[in-house]
Order: sequence, then structure tokens, then C-alpha cells
Amino acid sequence: MNSDSDLNLFDILQNNALGTVALHSFILGYTRVKIGKKDKILEPSIDFLFYVLPIVYGESSLNSFKSSYELYTAITKDKSLSLGLQERAEKMKKQTLDSLNLGFSKKLFTLNIEEYTIGLDKNYNNSSILKSMKFSNSFYNDVYRASYRLGNIFAKKDTKMLQLKLNIRF
Repeated sequence: MNSDSDLNLFDILQNNALGTVALHSFILGYTRVKIGKKDKILEPSIDFLFYVLPIVYGESSLNSFKSSYELYTAITKDKSLSLGLQERAEKMKKQTLDSLNLGFSKKLFTLNIEEYTIGLDKNYNNSSILKSMKFSNSFYNDVYRASYRLGNIFAKKDTKMLQLKLNIRF
């Protein structure tokens, strides 16, 4: 997989490391906004993470989120974004769980059982680890960027608004 043309859907879906990078980026983006807002709960709900991969693995939604800072902008760029998102999340549950499993096994993620949230270990709570990675494919950089911005966007909205705008259920 050295060029953009070598990527196919099977390679992407079977790449748990890429999924872990996407989830890490989402959590990092989410946490950065919540710290700025001085919210009590800084980490995203576990439920939120099941929508990251279905969004960033879709080409049109990936392109929408990598260049958007607001949910409205992303939805305007990709009107089909919310169509079938719930079903895609359910179908991709295994990939999300496998990526979470990899992240927990490598001690990237932490679990807050009381709040039902997933955070980042203090050693990995920054973007320097991701920026130091040299991806040979622009798609990987796009997934990283879109996941981070998706985390920013989810942190700015309340749960009900996310459910309404994205036509999803938590």
C-alpha cells in the first residue's frame, strides 16, 4: 500500500491500527474543545466512538469533515452524511471494537467506568505522537485530520443535537 490507488475498502476496514489512530484523533480533538470550555467531563462518551469510523471511512464524509469546523458546514458539503449512518455504525461495530481493543492493549486509551467515557492515557494525550508518524498515503493523513475535527465538532454539540442532525441514536 504505497500509493493512493493501492487502497481498497477491505484494506481500510481490516486496518485496526488506522482505526485506533482515528479514535485517538477523535478523542484528542474532543478533549481539546472540552478543556477550553472548562466542562466537568472532558472525555467523549463511548457511544460517540461508534460513529467515528463510519464517518471517516466514507470518502465524501471524510472530505467534508477534514475541511469543516462546524457540523452544519460538514452536512452542507455532504447532504448524504446522515443517510444510513446508524446502520453503518451498527455494521462497523466490530471494526470499532477491534480498534478500541488495540488502543486499550497498547495503553493508549483509558476507561472511566463511572462516566461511561474513554480518554487518552497521559503519555499519549497530545498530537505529537500522531504528527511524528509518517504516513505513506494521503488517505491516512486525511483520516487523522477528519477524526480530530469530528471530535471538535462532537464536543461543541450536545447529545440531542448530534442525534437530531446526524439521524443517529445513542
